[in-house]
Amino acid sequence: MDHHQILIRTAEGQEEIRSRTFGLSQELRHLLILLDGHRTVEEILSRHPEIGGEVEAQLDTLLAGGFLAPHESAFEMGAYSIDEWDLLAYEHQALQEAAPAGVDIPPEPHFNLEKAKGFARYVVLGALGPVGAHRVERIDAATDASELRAELDELRDVLPKLLSPRQAEQVWDQLEPLMLSIQQ
Repeated sequence: MDHHQILIRTAEGQEEIRSRTFGLSQELRHLLILLDGHRTVEEILSRHPEIGGEVEAQLDTLLAGGFLAPHESAFEMGAYSIDEWDLLAYEHQALQEAAPAGVDIPPEPHFNLEKAKGFARYVVLGALGPVGAHRVERIDAATDASELRAELDELRDVLPKLLSPRQAEQVWDQLEPLMLSIQQ
């Protein structure tokens, strides 16, 4: 475990703090509360020496149980946007309309289902961590754009049940351009 890493609570981790749903031990729950998603593991350990020597095993337990995830997720960092995945046909149309007369614009890219599913997978796992594995399986099983659209429509309805309203909105803001790119 890299102690310079920042760990965030997943939906399960937040639920455990709110309602003790999963029955973590007092030590694990205390560590989960301390990992606020803003400071590195090392910073937290230096401020709270009472945590003790079993912190590696405790962190591994929380990570393996899906209560924590690395901070580098798409959801928390906003690191990726759909624009970087070359999926949007309407962007191509805007290029054609804005191009000066006589300037050739390459042919419109076709919708790339595999890239679209990859982007959706990246956002969902980043937002939900291991909790999102079932949703990712369903996204991966989509065989065409309409099936992918149906899965994303369903995900939009589920997000507020898994995340806070603000977090659900942030995740959907990342996925919405993908939905717009899928031709009905």
